Amino acid sequence: MIRVIGTAAGLLMFSALLLLAVDYRIYSNRGWIREQKSARLLAWGYVLLSLLLLTGLFIYN
Repeated sequence: MIRVIGTAAGLLMFSALLLLAVDYRIYSNRGWIREQKSARLLAWGYVLLSLLLLTGLFIYN
């Protein structure tokens, strides 16, 4: 179970980095403000959830 939670946290962090690096820049170049804001919020939500999972794993071990 620990490996599954660690993998999920890693995938969430990877998804967040992709959202911030790729989608956010594409939307800002095209001038899509609403999509740009939603990509940023979703990415930071993924980062927060990933950090919470990793913190829980460190406390558990």
